[in-house]
Amino acid sequence: MNKTENLDALLEHLRKDLREKAKSKFSPLDLERGQFVFFDGDPASAMYLVESGVAEANVVHGDGKVYIFHFLFPCDVLGEGIIYGQEMYPFSAVIRVDALLWKISKDDLSPLLDADPAFREHLVEIVGRKLDHSYAKARCIAGERVERRVACILLKSIDETGIEDCGEKVMPQLTNRDISGLIGSTEETVSRVMSRLKKENVISIKDKQLVVLDREALMKYLDSI
Repeated sequence: MNKTENLDALLEHLRKDLREKAKSKFSPLDLERGQFVFFDGDPASAMYLVESGVAEANVVHGDGKVYIFHFLFPCDVLGEGIIYGQEMYPFSAVIRVDALLWKISKDDLSPLLDADPAFREHLVEIVGRKLDHSYAKARCIAGERVERRVACILLKSIDETGIEDCGEKVMPQLTNRDISGLIGSTEETVSRVMSRLKKENVISIKDKQLVVLDREALMKYLDSI
């Protein structure tokens, strides 16, 4: 039986008399790493909730370079643009860690939004938070040297998605490729910066995951460049 913890949490923002009917409109999608949820330019026909796992929102430029908008973790939604009339998905969504998603079609979601303005407002707030994060990221990387961009993205990532592990901040599966995609640089340049941080014992690799050993040192590194 599929977990519904995060789906139930989302539906708590919906009127009680609508919750059971609404829950029946969400269909589960069990997806493995590398599978796509949708592609950039596909018709925006559904909204998705991440119950477990991790997804990546990205676009691929003409030269083949991947630019990563953000990662999506449990409780996050994607495709929520359908609530304000988005006709096509503006990015591709691909699974990074085996995931369970809940899918609801635009045709099933629209009546719920009309029936409960508070639920619509909650989803609009989700859109607003994503915009805030996008602005913060843009400010983080705009016009900065690559060293500052790397440090800034690392700090932003551990604040948003890091988990404690014996006093260390762990960012699940964040690779040099991910960082280069997030900051709009090359993987080779990012690799040089990351090597420097490792030599200074600011970061490390533990069980194939990136670990920030010293947040204060990373802050000083950011400020000193």
